[in-house]
Amino acid sequence: MHGPRRLLPLAPLAVGALALGLLLPACGGGGPTNAAVTLPGIAGGDAIPAKNAPPIELTDQHGKKIDLAKLKGRSVLVAFLYTHCTDLCPIVAGKLHTAYAQLKKSERPLFLAVSVDPAHDTRASAAAFNRRHRTVGEIDWLLGSRAELEKVWKAWGVKPQHNANDPEEIEHNAEIFAIDPQGQIRALYPPTFKPEKLAEGTRTLARL
Repeated sequence: MHGPRRLLPLAPLAVGALALGLLLPACGGGGPTNAAVTLPGIAGGDAIPAKNAPPIELTDQHGKKIDLAKLKGRSVLVAFLYTHCTDLCPIVAGKLHTAYAQLKKSERPLFLAVSVDPAHDTRASAAAFNRRHRTVGEIDWLLGSRAELEKVWKAWGVKPQHNANDPEEIEHNAEIFAIDPQGQIRALYPPTFKPEKLAEGTRTLARL
């Protein structure tokens, strides 16, 4: 039996970027800037200064290429999980399923679960996880090689670590990033989120 999981905080670089926002315009001028505009009132989430979501270009469990930059126009939730997790990930999945049951399909944000275990997360294990936790059609698993995933982890300030006492257990960041239809991170949800608050907050997110 596993002992209590030690949740990893976001890397310092990510914490600083999310807490303060990028105040300088992109090089070259003329492009959008990441103004530090806070968003109060996302139910159940911690509002943060708006910041453009870092890139994600990976393949989902159906073999479809997913480019986060091309998902503008809809709200997205991003988390970093793994399919063989026995505690935190199933808890998040169960709460997500409960929250989505309170939303019309048209109101549900896309939930992207980025793998933190490239050695074991596969299309088959992702499909099995979704069947086991009733999240078929609710969680899109994003898979890839270690090099592909490490690129995403670094951009998002995520540093998965294998547990020294149990190499198959991975300690990983637990926050859920809430992204608005303009592609900006607007809130962070802790893994202790209440399903009804997530449902309420994502309705707000979708209207931005």
